[in-house]
Amino acid sequence: MDMEHLRAFLFLAERGNFSEAARDMGISQPSLSKKIRRLEDVLGAALFLRTTHQTSLSAFGRNFLDDARSLLDHSSRVMDRGQKLARGRAGTIRVGFTFSAMEWLSAVLPQFAQKESRFDIIMEDMSSGEQETALKTGKIDVGFMRRSQEESLSFLSLTHEDLVLLVPYERTDITSLEDISRSDLPLVRFKKEFSQGIYDRTEQILQAHAVQPVYTLWFNESLSAIQVVRSGLACAMIHRSSLSILPETEKKFVIHPIRHPAARWEVGMATCDAGNNPARDVFRKEFSAYLMRQ
Repeated sequence: MDMEHLRAFLFLAERGNFSEAARDMGISQPSLSKKIRRLEDVLGAALFLRTTHQTSLSAFGRNFLDDARSLLDHSSRVMDRGQKLARGRAGTIRVGFTFSAMEWLSAVLPQFAQKESRFDIIMEDMSSGEQETALKTGKIDVGFMRRSQEESLSFLSLTHEDLVLLVPYERTDITSLEDISRSDLPLVRFKKEFSQGIYDRTEQILQAHAVQPVYTLWFNESLSAIQVVRSGLACAMIHRSSLSILPETEKKFVIHPIRHPAARWEVGMATCDAGNNPARDVFRKEFSAYLMRQ
């Protein structure tokens, strides 16, 4: 199957107009029409419904759309890798991370990039749950995340992360989670979309301590939650590592520990050992060597 025919299909599917699609592809409209007809002949079904004023996807075209995008994307990655190999590059190392691992990454990645310059490094900010899926499906090579129970993943423990209670500096009446139920301040929590793991842990903790805040503020970003607490408008359950970016002079809040098993977890490097993956193996070797030097 000609990839240019797939490109033509995607351009037309997104624009719904032969003239616009042909213009954006930099080809003539008859040439675009020929590519679409050829693809439909190969597939054996019509991809579009055509009227005088509109071109829209057929039912078959809608079903074929995601597969076409996936195939073209894979083709682009293969060509990109081939071009890098031709220039002497060995490939790409794709690293997933959470904020908890930034201290490790900032120390290791510059050294790895200098020593193994034949590899391109791509970093992706992802929740631990997203990294677990991405490792198993091969979308990332290495993850820096909380410990997973997934048996197919190898895990090297590096540090611990904690959930803590953040309280405005002047609110000396709040020293524990139980005080939240008696307080007039709302409690900041993170939405499931931000991190399923953090959401589940805070849910367990609040139920165990029978905490019922006056109301809950749902946030997506750690920095926004910290700012609300600094302003004296709320308390927050937050992961301790997110506080490390603030200088001491700006920490206008008090940190109280949360005593519950769900408030503490391991953070480390995870890999999926299935299949041949030179980039993963080189990175893991260099990271182990870095740890031994510390």
